[in-house]
Amino acid sequence: MAFPNAVVRVNETDANYWPSPANKSKAPAFLSTFFDAVSESVAPYLASGRFKPFNGDVELDPGIRAVALPGHTPGHTGYLVESGANHLLVWGDIVHVAAIQLQNPTASVEYDTDAAAAQRSRRSALELAASRRYLIGAAHIAFPGLGHIRKNRNTYDWVPVNYEAAPGQ
Repeated sequence: MAFPNAVVRVNETDANYWPSPANKSKAPAFLSTFFDAVSESVAPYLASGRFKPFNGDVELDPGIRAVALPGHTPGHTGYLVESGANHLLVWGDIVHVAAIQLQNPTASVEYDTDAAAAQRSRRSALELAASRRYLIGAAHIAFPGLGHIRKNRNTYDWVPVNYEAAPGQ
C-alpha cells in the first residue's frame, strides 16, 4: 500500500469494471495493462478493508463531492471541492487534448470506453465550469494544470491561473 492509512474511494461502476476478466477480454488490447495495474494497486486496500466504493453524485466527506462524468471509463468521476465561496473541480480525464477538445468537445480519444458518454460528460463539465466559474484541476492540460474555462460561443477557452516561483527559488 502506497498510503497505508488511506481509504480508497472509487465509483462502484469502475470498482466492478476494472477487475473483471470478462471486461478485460472485451476491451482493446492496448488497455490490458490498465486492468492488471488496477487489480494490483487496489488489492492491498481491499485486503485491509480500506477500499470503499460509492455510487453516483455523493458527498464523500464534508466539502468533497463526487461528480459522475462517465465515458472515459464507465464510472469516471470528477471531484468538487468546496470551501465557502471557493470551488475546485478536479475533473480527471475529461479533456485529453485541449487544443482540439475545447474547440470541438465531441472529439474523443481511443482510450474512452464509451465515446458518446465521454462527449456528453465533456460538454456537461465544460458548461458547468464556465457557467459557475469553477477553478479546474486538469490532468492533461499544460502546467500549471489549474485554470478556468471560458465559453466562447460554441467553443471553450482555457484560462490558466497565474503562478510565480516563491522568492529565492
